[in-house]
Amino acid sequence: MQTLNSFVESVWTADDTLIDPEKPDPNTGGARAGNVSWAKPDERNSSSELRRITTERDSAGNYTDFYEYYWAHLMQGTTWEHIQTWIKDLLLRDPRSRVPRRVFHAWVLLWIIALVVVAMMLWGLWPTVEAPKPWFVWVSALLGVVISAFVSAVLIKRFGDVARYVKAWPPNVAKRHVIRKTGVDLLDQLIMSGDYDRIVVVAHSLGTIIAYDIITMLFAKYNKLLDDGKPREMLQPERHQLEEMVRLAMAGQEPLDIDTFQDQQSKAFAEAKEQGARWIVSDFVTLGAPLTHAEFLIAESKEDLRARQESRLLPTCPPVLEYDGTTKLSHFTYAAYKDRRPEERRLPHHAAVFGYTRWTNLYSDDKAILTGDLISGPLGDAFGLETTGNVLKGIRDIGVLPKLDETGHVAEGHRRSFFSHNNYWALDKGTETVIPNVPHHIVELRKALRILQ
Repeated sequence: MQTLNSFVESVWTADDTLIDPEKPDPNTGGARAGNVSWAKPDERNSSSELRRITTERDSAGNYTDFYEYYWAHLMQGTTWEHIQTWIKDLLLRDPRSRVPRRVFHAWVLLWIIALVVVAMMLWGLWPTVEAPKPWFVWVSALLGVVISAFVSAVLIKRFGDVARYVKAWPPNVAKRHVIRKTGVDLLDQLIMSGDYDRIVVVAHSLGTIIAYDIITMLFAKYNKLLDDGKPREMLQPERHQLEEMVRLAMAGQEPLDIDTFQDQQSKAFAEAKEQGARWIVSDFVTLGAPLTHAEFLIAESKEDLRARQESRLLPTCPPVLEYDGTTKLSHFTYAAYKDRRPEERRLPHHAAVFGYTRWTNLYSDDKAILTGDLISGPLGDAFGLETTGNVLKGIRDIGVLPKLDETGHVAEGHRRSFFSHNNYWALDKGTETVIPNVPHHIVELRKALRILQ
C-alpha cells in the first residue's frame, strides 16, 4: 500500500484547505499535524493484501474513501517471448507515417540498441585468425552485460507489461481478461454499494490504459439505467445544452472552451443522477499516460485509431455524435419514441461515458528523453472528437513537472527535472526554483480530484 499511502499524504493529509486547521485532532483531541485517515479492511477489494483508507469528515461534510486497484501481480511471468513480436512491430513501422513525432527519437534509440545487439552476435560468430585484444574482450563483455541488464530490467519488466496488455495476441489474452474483469468487478461493486455520491478514478502509467478500458466497459452496463417516466415529464435541459455546445463547436460557430465544457458535463452528470442514473464516476484523472501514444501502442496508425473511435470501440471526449432523423440534430444520446424533442428524456449510447465523466490529464513535457516524462503527453488530440479539419478537445491537459506557460515553454520560476514519470504525487519533487508551500503539480492534482465538491 506504499503507493496509496503516499498518494493520500499528498492529496488529503497535507492539504490544509480541506479541514479547519483549528479543529481538534480526532485521535488525540489536541492540535492536528494534518488531516486524519485510517486504514480499514474491505471485502470489496479483491486483494487481502490491500486496505481501504477512509478519512475524517471534511469541511463540506463529506467522508472520502481511497481504494487501490492493484493489478501488477497478475502480470508476473513476463518473458522475451511475450514482447519480441511487439518489439518487431514497433521497429518495422514506416517512420514517415506510423511513428509519431514525439517518440521518433525513442524509436531511433530502440533501433540503435537492436543493431548493436545484432552486431555483437555477428562479431561473436565471425571466424578470426588472431585472438582479439584483451581490452576489446573486456569492453565487449561489459557492453553485453549492460545490454542484458537493459533487456531484463527495462524491455521485459517495464515494456513487457505494456506489450502483454495492449496487444491481443494469444499468449496475452488471458492476462488482459483477468485484469479487466477484476477491475470492472471492483468498480461495479463500489457503484452498486450505494455508499458513494461520486467516484473519481485516478490512474498512472500503464494503469491509465487499464482504467480507460475498465471505465468504458462498465459504462456500457450503466448507460441504459434511468428512471422510467413520460419523456415530456423528464426533461434534460443540461444534457441538451451540452450536446448543443458540441454541435456548435463541430460547426465552427463557437470554440469548445474546456472550463465551460467541464462545467456543463458536471451539470449533465447531476441531472442524470436526479433522474435515476446509477453511473457515479464523475472524474477520470490520468497521470503520466501512455495513451498519448495511442496510435503507436493500441492502434496500427492514426487512421486506425480514428476508425476505432468512430466505430465506438474507443470512446472519445467529447463523445461521438449520431444523427437523429426526428430531431434533425446530432446527439450522443438516443430515444425511440415518436415525436421526440431534443430536450426530452434520452439515453446515452454505450460510448458516451465522457459526456458525463470529466477527464483531466497531467503530463510532464519531455526533452531529449532524459528530462520530463517521455511516456506522458497531452491527450486532447488523440482522444478528442475529430471533425472536418479539426479536433474538439474535451480533455483538460495540464503540463506539470515543469509547469508550462501558454506557449508550451517552461514557465518562469520552473526548471526541467530528470525522469519525472513517478513524481506526479510526490510532495518533494517539485520543479520550482524556489521551494513553495505546495508544488505546482500537487496543486493541479488536488484541483483535478475536487474532494470538496
